[in-house]
Amino acid sequence: MKKFLAPIVILATWALAPSCDVITEPFKENPNPVDTSSVVRGDTLVQTTRAVFIEDFTGHRCKNCPKASKAIKALDSIYGPTRIIPVALHAGPSNFTGVNADYPTDFTTVEGDDIATLFGIFALPMGMIQRGDYPTAHQKTYTAWAGLSAQEIATAPEALFTLSSAYDSVSRQAIVHYSVKLESAQTNGLGIAVYLKESHIVSPQLMPNNTRDEFYVHKNVLRAAPLGPTGMEVSATGGAAGQVFTGSATKTLDPLWNPKECEWVVILYDRSTYRVLQPAQIFVW
Repeated sequence: MKKFLAPIVILATWALAPSCDVITEPFKENPNPVDTSSVVRGDTLVQTTRAVFIEDFTGHRCKNCPKASKAIKALDSIYGPTRIIPVALHAGPSNFTGVNADYPTDFTTVEGDDIATLFGIFALPMGMIQRGDYPTAHQKTYTAWAGLSAQEIATAPEALFTLSSAYDSVSRQAIVHYSVKLESAQTNGLGIAVYLKESHIVSPQLMPNNTRDEFYVHKNVLRAAPLGPTGMEVSATGGAAGQVFTGSATKTLDPLWNPKECEWVVILYDRSTYRVLQPAQIFVW
């Protein structure tokens, strides 16, 4: 990942605390020792450039959906993971996303289904770039993602995030803190949404040649939306350039999720048009 550090500043990386790291004396103001041995503190990410949010509506029984995943991989190889922020939502028609003996893993989520319903996703693969052109032309085929992403990246950022994360390996609770600064004035209401995704999940996938790949590697799979599918309002009237919004979100990870493959995705968006002003992502661990 070192080759992708140019557009961001990594302030600090914290190692896993030793197993004997227990806060006791001389901190006499706290009579009860606090065991911090399970807490992993992640990086702090400071953005300096525009990033692109790509929502990939997909399904493990959709034979053309791996083509969309390849399109994202190609964009990531060009721009890097700090500028291409994808989330794969297994949502839409049940004949593409449902489980059976050959495709036993249920990747669907209530939040993913709600997002698909909100944006009228009825065919797969389908996607949105920054949720632009809503409500009439927001659904984009994967062949259009490269050109639209290039256009977005070429423009100045409207907002920039600072993110930090921490994870407790005992309770499996993950937390992300966000601060977002407006780089240009906004006149519409603004919202923040937070998503949790997981990558490198090995599970069967129907392929374009109608074969079943038993060891397909699924990436960027939406796991949860702690603030709800559309997040929450942070301003009803927009804001002036330089204004900052802060907050946090937490999620207790399912026992089957690998925390080292999980990432937080945070977006700032226009609540009247759903257009994403800026996304950002950071690893849980």
